[in-house]
Amino acid sequence: MAEEKKRRTEDRRVKRTKRILRECLFRLLEQKPLKEITVKELTEAADVNRSTFYFYYKDINDMMMQIQQEIYTVFEAEVIASDSDFNTVEDFTGYIVRFLLFCKENETICKFVVGNDPDNHLTSLIRASLLEHIPDSKTVFPPDDPKCYLTCIAMTGVWETIIQWMYDGMQVPPDELAAFLSNVYFYGGRTVLLGDVE
Repeated sequence: MAEEKKRRTEDRRVKRTKRILRECLFRLLEQKPLKEITVKELTEAADVNRSTFYFYYKDINDMMMQIQQEIYTVFEAEVIASDSDFNTVEDFTGYIVRFLLFCKENETICKFVVGNDPDNHLTSLIRASLLEHIPDSKTVFPPDDPKCYLTCIAMTGVWETIIQWMYDGMQVPPDELAAFLSNVYFYGGRTVLLGDVE
């Protein structure tokens, strides 16, 4: 019993320390690029010992990578349902609504990640996850057929729209934007992808 209480106290302390480091990192990122931030200035800003920082992270880049991985774990749990295959407008709309709400709840990290490195770890994980749940036109059409790029066009459109929506202050309600993106996806390129039109 005492051992369990001690473990819970330590877990809370670890989470608190990491949260303080993360908050300070993002405050510093408002002033300068990631590559210019040092462990010394981050730990001073967070009032955390450097040895404590190095207990959790190898360096600033490792910290950012871990933050992205943690955020993706939340994304998987909250946005992607294990049995989701986005074969209906309703399924896809529900996914986009959850995605937009995820972006709102994690606005700071999402804006930083997509704004500073479009090919970052978090973006790669989210795109790969999404492609597991939608038809991939490259598996439907041969590589010399321009229709093999339909999924790329659709996903780039959805992704870039979400990024722009974040930078525009997220004024369009998530359910309205999700319905719009789903209709574009399903009744635009998707009809060609599934062979309904030439």
